[in-house]
Amino acid sequence: MCCGRHPHHPRRGAVGVGRLQNVTLTNATLSTVAQLGRELTLEGCQIENFGPALFGLLQRTDCLTLRGGHIPTVTFHSQALDTFVIDGTGLEVFGVVPTEMPYVKLRILQITRTQLRQLTPNLSLLVGLKRLDLSRNRLAYVDLDVLGSMQRLRDLDLSVNRIVRLDASSELQLPGLRNLWVSYNRLRSFGAFPGAFPALDTVRLIGNAWHCTWVDRARANIIRHGITVFGADYDCPGERQGGLCCYDDALSEEETQTKADGLTPPPATGDDFTLRETNRSMPPIGVRFGDVEIFL
Repeated sequence: MCCGRHPHHPRRGAVGVGRLQNVTLTNATLSTVAQLGRELTLEGCQIENFGPALFGLLQRTDCLTLRGGHIPTVTFHSQALDTFVIDGTGLEVFGVVPTEMPYVKLRILQITRTQLRQLTPNLSLLVGLKRLDLSRNRLAYVDLDVLGSMQRLRDLDLSVNRIVRLDASSELQLPGLRNLWVSYNRLRSFGAFPGAFPALDTVRLIGNAWHCTWVDRARANIIRHGITVFGADYDCPGERQGGLCCYDDALSEEETQTKADGLTPPPATGDDFTLRETNRSMPPIGVRFGDVEIFL
């Protein structure tokens, strides 16, 4: 389906879905299906760079899916697309062409099951995004400031990558973000959480290597801001607090930098100390719905 796991309703008057399978993409092969409907799916196709020339043929297309095949580079340039899905194409590089006119129409971008290891700074040009799904790739580092221009962003999925750091400036604010998934990465701390996301409703944090001190702080903020946490870790080799595995011997990013600078880590505040004692002496507050546990 063109819109991936979270489809939206097609426009009224849509004339159908175009599909092209197992061909080498050229202007000629793409133009034959570009006029068939507002939704276009290209499966098992091949081209080294799906770039501006091919996007230029899709002026009548609202929803484009690239699935499977071999498309290692995509250079985005479209003022027409509403939804763009890249799934299992072997993508290594995703670029965005700079333009004087901001990309306000693209609402949904899904890049999943690819070889993508880093994000281009030009991702910030996609100011109209409401949903950004970058799950199941090979990302190791994400600068969240790249997303700072996306004031309409509602859903952000960074789960099932290899992320060890999520950096953000103290000024970053994503005022519309409601749902944030960072589960199944290699995170030890997340300094921007939840301050950069004032409207956050739900979060997924499981499957990381959190430092216990960070979990204590995060749990306090989760309770204070009324955020719902989905999922729970099991069979933790370290401690389990509030449904999350955590490790006292895993330094947080802040502590790692402090140690590298030869400084003494700042003492915990009284609030943190009180919460830590409370967390380890009382069971987590939670509710279970089927296979999903919600912990406070």
